[in-house]
Amino acid sequence: MFPQSCRLPSGSRRVLRDQAATYALAVILVPLSVGMAAPVTATAAAAAASAPPATAATAAILETGPVAAVLERALADTFALAALRELCDEVGPRLAGSEGMRRAHQWAKRWLAATGADTVWTQPVTVPRWERGREWARLVEPYAIDLGMLGLGMSVGTGGRPLVAEVLAVTDWDELEARAGEAAGRIVLFNPPWIGYGPNVQYRSQAARRAAQHGAVAALIRPAGFGQNTPHTGVMSYADDGPRIPAASLTEEGAALLWRLDRAGRRPTVSLYMEAEPLEPGPCANVIGELRGRERPGEIVLIGAHLDAWDTGQGAHDDGAACALMIATVRVLNDLDLRPRRTVRVVLFTSEEYGGQGGRAYAEAYGGDDPRHVLALESDSGCFAPAGFSVRAAAETIEALRPFAAPLATVGADTLYPGWAGVDIGPLVETGVIGIGHRVHGREYFRYHHGPADVLTAVAPADLAANLAAIAGFIYGVADFAGAELAPDPASRTKDD
Repeated sequence: MFPQSCRLPSGSRRVLRDQAATYALAVILVPLSVGMAAPVTATAAAAAASAPPATAATAAILETGPVAAVLERALADTFALAALRELCDEVGPRLAGSEGMRRAHQWAKRWLAATGADTVWTQPVTVPRWERGREWARLVEPYAIDLGMLGLGMSVGTGGRPLVAEVLAVTDWDELEARAGEAAGRIVLFNPPWIGYGPNVQYRSQAARRAAQHGAVAALIRPAGFGQNTPHTGVMSYADDGPRIPAASLTEEGAALLWRLDRAGRRPTVSLYMEAEPLEPGPCANVIGELRGRERPGEIVLIGAHLDAWDTGQGAHDDGAACALMIATVRVLNDLDLRPRRTVRVVLFTSEEYGGQGGRAYAEAYGGDDPRHVLALESDSGCFAPAGFSVRAAAETIEALRPFAAPLATVGADTLYPGWAGVDIGPLVETGVIGIGHRVHGREYFRYHHGPADVLTAVAPADLAANLAAIAGFIYGVADFAGAELAPDPASRTKDD
């Protein structure tokens, strides 16, 4: 059952409308450009030169206007948590193309409809498919113990029977090449130190390919994450013309044990069993809903997250919480009767985990100039305390966006800096759309990421509400901006590299 709407009295809504109009008239028109400045009128240029700092002036107006009401409403929200609980507890695992993902589509459409969105629909997308099946790993020599493991996404299985082989433990690619003559017929374990997701994830994606080149029969990795005896899955890939061998993640502790045994000359032997099977591509969908703009419905401000998740936990941090936040943003605006000038479109993408097929399909279908996207925001970093936003755009654009983030200081989200925006909105950003990445204080994110600990209880309700305030506050300010142009003319766009 959906929580009841918490709507303001009509008189209060009229006051907020009046404040919104005052804010719109007071905003200084500044170019938001990607790579090239948009034209600025002489009047606007003179105002910009004589009134500053514009960021501080505009922020002061925003703090006393509708954005403050958005923040207050979002911080008291229970809608997002209720939606997330249902997704985690009642939908179940939701790999792209699976029955669980079809249940997730129904969840998303129902909750989007409950926000009062004007339109809700699905966009068909063909996606890769994969099944995990049963799996286990055991150390059998020099003694017998079970090893925590998770097969890597898109890995093949072990052919219906256990694969038993000695382990060659290496630290990195260089050591593999140095010991390549020892790899044939063995299981190669990669045990790099944890540096960070970027440096470590290469072993997840490439371990099987590199080990198979030297005759290995399987590949194991230290997880691209951390935690107490927690394996972490994720997608891997094979060379088109190379051998395909099973690949799995062990826990930190299990990988370290095998590495120490190998270094001690004990030649550890592992029995690996995996029923994993890549399947033929199949049908899936992006789920889309929107709050149509009151003045410029053809200008779209997109907010997105990915609906698919690995089958190991509940996908609460990755990326269920963000899906709930995007849906709840529309609810907050409707509860306050704040319909911005531009259309706010929620997109819950499919198949981010398998490689971003949903994002590419969306850009191909909807990435034109009528209607056109003026800004796209993605959240895919977990749900911890808000930390602001990264911006994939020119320096002038980042400065022009600061007034919209300034009021978010109350929830710690007023920081903007250059950086990555997201996988799913990436194809839009490449066409010149301003890209925004929602950021959190995520030092602990990779304790949960792609692992069994990514469950509902790992998400703090207070963090969920604070992030809703950050996203809804920022997006309302941007979508209701009174300037003639929020993004550059299409002719002035440059490819974002």
